[in-house]
Amino acid sequence: MRFAETKIPDDCEAVLDAAAALDIREIDFFRLAFRRWFGREIRQSALERLFADYMFRNVVPHWARHLSRQVLARAGDGEPDAAEFGALKYLRQPPAPRHGRLYAGLTAAVIVLYCVALLNVSYDPETSAPIPCYGGPGFKLFAALAHGISGKAPPTCEAANPRPPPSSRATAPP
Repeated sequence: MRFAETKIPDDCEAVLDAAAALDIREIDFFRLAFRRWFGREIRQSALERLFADYMFRNVVPHWARHLSRQVLARAGDGEPDAAEFGALKYLRQPPAPRHGRLYAGLTAAVIVLYCVALLNVSYDPETSAPIPCYGGPGFKLFAALAHGISGKAPPTCEAANPRPPPSSRATAPP
């Protein structure tokens, strides 16, 4: 079964395009248009009745038609400014994550625990595997770049990290 294509009336299409240009919903466009025309907020029951007429009978109130023409005229010149029309109140806000604060708190707690655990890590050169010496801050790539740019040869491990002789590290018996 094939549905007959019906053309959307120009006024309804103008409201659709203007609401999309301001990035607000159509019902919020009606609220905004009413507030700009009459200077007060519309009652919810009146808004529902007018919006139902718009949705099912393609009837656009004159104040909504007026605002849609203003917005589309600005859209022809460039991107219309939502703040200029007072539409910031109706901008679409993405919903907040369901448990966003919980996840952020847990992430912060894990980071703090990790940092505390790092404080307890020690390196004993006599019992641990030797750390390779790159003659710099410990990052081979950065050390190689720094020495390559300066044109100097990287220092030897003994020159970069002088260690006392092994006999002085040994403890004497009591």
